[in-house]
Amino acid sequence: MSNPAQDVLWPTSSDILLRAAFLYVGQGQSTVLFAASNGTYKVLLIDIHNDKKNGGIDVPRMVKDLLKGKAKSIHAFVNTHPHNDHLCGVSELADCVDIDEVWHSGHNPGKGHKDAYDELQKVIKRVKERGGSETKLEGSRSSRKLGDVDYYVLAPAEYIVDDIADESAETRYQRIHEQCAVLRMGLDPDWIMFTGDADRDAWEKHITDYHKERLPAKVLSAAHHGSRTFFRANEEEDPYRDALEAINPEYVIISAPKQSESPHGHPHDDAVKEYSDYVGDDNVLHTGADRYSYICDIFKNGGYEIEDDGGKLAKSYAADDKDSSDGGSGGDKARKWAPAVFVTRVDERPMGA
Repeated sequence: MSNPAQDVLWPTSSDILLRAAFLYVGQGQSTVLFAASNGTYKVLLIDIHNDKKNGGIDVPRMVKDLLKGKAKSIHAFVNTHPHNDHLCGVSELADCVDIDEVWHSGHNPGKGHKDAYDELQKVIKRVKERGGSETKLEGSRSSRKLGDVDYYVLAPAEYIVDDIADESAETRYQRIHEQCAVLRMGLDPDWIMFTGDADRDAWEKHITDYHKERLPAKVLSAAHHGSRTFFRANEEEDPYRDALEAINPEYVIISAPKQSESPHGHPHDDAVKEYSDYVGDDNVLHTGADRYSYICDIFKNGGYEIEDDGGKLAKSYAADDKDSSDGGSGGDKARKWAPAVFVTRVDERPMGA
């Protein structure tokens, strides 16, 4: 029986240290991580969304397929911040697979803006009831280990969490992107930066100067679905480029539908121009342009590679596709997936360097 999730996503080479699969989920974000550990992989999911209107991937159904015969559970569900387009489907995910840990930003948006937050709290309770754990992410200058992978939590800082917690519910909601979790994963010198929706205030006031030595990353997940808020609050404001220059990426991946499909006009033209001017048009990869998912591998002995899935996952696991009897493959059972390695960058370094 065909299993597109495993065919496309599960690492087949022991040389892979970290795989990050940026999924097409429409107006939202979701990234599957595979971190090498003791000859196998810990599977994590950063954020989740279920955008049926725009044909986004049904992430719970896909993850259920992904784990079959490979892993007993998701090692961690990581929520960068409790907005619906980063949490929609989390309850369904907990119904489909076991989750060992929940990592989150600790942001409480308050009354009137807390539906997504309440769903997250319910999942945390379920995880704890079956012996799992909860971690409130806190920025630090120290690296941590996830199996064989090094990672940093760059935000939110403890003082930001405390400061925002004392604000009114409406102010807390308005500052949610300032308290967004930001993570950097990989191994020197090859890193991937996961930014959630962290905005200019977060980078300019709290992250860039404090963490400048820990910011360089070969691959940057564009903040806030390619929104201008990474650079400026509005089109008239002068852009803030210090964070992008400190990260110094070679590729930028934007998780958003086509601009015409986005209720927020994501990705914003001025933000895309900023990214394109920095890394080049061909190195800005937009999931919604062709409903592709992008898979980035960092290798144990140095170097990295990016490929697309040719739209296979979105075709196999479309959120409006009710037929999951064949593992989500629908009428595409017989078609074998072949990766389209359209952009490759591998550092020329000796083995073990």
